[in-house]
Amino acid sequence: MKMKLSILLTIAFFFFFATVMAQKPDVINNGLALTPPMGWSSWNTLKKNPTEAVIKQTADAMVATGLKDAGYLYVNVDDFWSTGRDANGKIIVDTAKFPGGMKALADYIHSKGLKAGIYTNIGSKADYPTLASGGYYQQDMNTFAKWGYDYVKVDVNFAPVRTAAAYKKEFTEVAKAILKTGRPMVFSICNQGGRDYQSWAPYIGNSWRVGPDIDHAPKEKSQWDGVIYELDLSAVHPEIAGPGHWNDADMMLVGVGSDNGRLAVMNTEEMRSHFSMWCMIASPLMLGNDLRSVSKEVLSILKNKEVIAISQDSLGMQGILSYEQAPGLQVWTKKLKSVSGKKYAVALFNRLDNPAKITLDFNRLKLNGRHKIRDIWSHKNVGDSSNNYAFDVPAHGVKLLLIE
Repeated sequence: MKMKLSILLTIAFFFFFATVMAQKPDVINNGLALTPPMGWSSWNTLKKNPTEAVIKQTADAMVATGLKDAGYLYVNVDDFWSTGRDANGKIIVDTAKFPGGMKALADYIHSKGLKAGIYTNIGSKADYPTLASGGYYQQDMNTFAKWGYDYVKVDVNFAPVRTAAAYKKEFTEVAKAILKTGRPMVFSICNQGGRDYQSWAPYIGNSWRVGPDIDHAPKEKSQWDGVIYELDLSAVHPEIAGPGHWNDADMMLVGVGSDNGRLAVMNTEEMRSHFSMWCMIASPLMLGNDLRSVSKEVLSILKNKEVIAISQDSLGMQGILSYEQAPGLQVWTKKLKSVSGKKYAVALFNRLDNPAKITLDFNRLKLNGRHKIRDIWSHKNVGDSSNNYAFDVPAHGVKLLLIE
């Protein structure tokens, strides 16, 4: 009887799986990024001026600072490493910036026990010197694979038509080209949000952007504005995130400078909140600061193992906004893997400009019985209770808790 039941359940599962796959014909599963990717990308600090020397120094710093041991593995070269392609369609590397070439750079990154990432665009080359892969998707992905890259970020600067259907078509071609190379390469879709990404991106890429660049959000005057903007966009479709496919709130601004005074930089409390919430929403954790001069304070934020564990939880659920105690006083929850099924990360998030009390309300979270409560940033156990707790939370601050 047990054997028959087991067979019936197996048949039912495969029937269900086949039905779901049939409904989503564009599913492309490469088995990568089963937890949100962690690493560093050149754009937020270096912008149009990445160089071979700085990328190598950054890889060295990833190891020396302990960031590699904390889980940050990808060293990604963003835009402006190429000047386009020659008359025969071959990619032209900017040898003034990368005299050793891109393969040698990937080899160096790998020699440090890290993984290498690279950047291109869909569509055709427009009005500035960089690479676009439209018409050359397979050739370019083969080249990246031959060079030894492990992560490909594909932007939309030269998109032929900016519609959901056009994005889906182009990025599907890129995804298939990556798979055809036979090399495992994480596929990061830089769709800049919009275009109904929730209807196509989760079935094509390992991650996709929920909005424009974090340091170019509408009406942005401070880095904090960008953090709030991306967080709100990420909260719209938590249901599409999971192992292998993630809502991407963009590269982090923790420890990043002011971009020549254009944006007010974050204070320590804001940086801690920024990092906490990126872990809560299961966004890829891509650093954007200059690791060659990173402060101990910033490192203490980026290397907090208990916070990182929330991001890297194998259940792969994105945290959600569970309730607002009052406008700007939010309670976010993220279910974590647990034998009992009752383990959660909870963020009491104060978006206001003044300190406030936020109450952890077990009834509103539908958490019955007694629970252990741990304050993650202070690394202290708060108690074991079924009572509600009111916590003092600084302006733009977060109280990050583990509930069991």
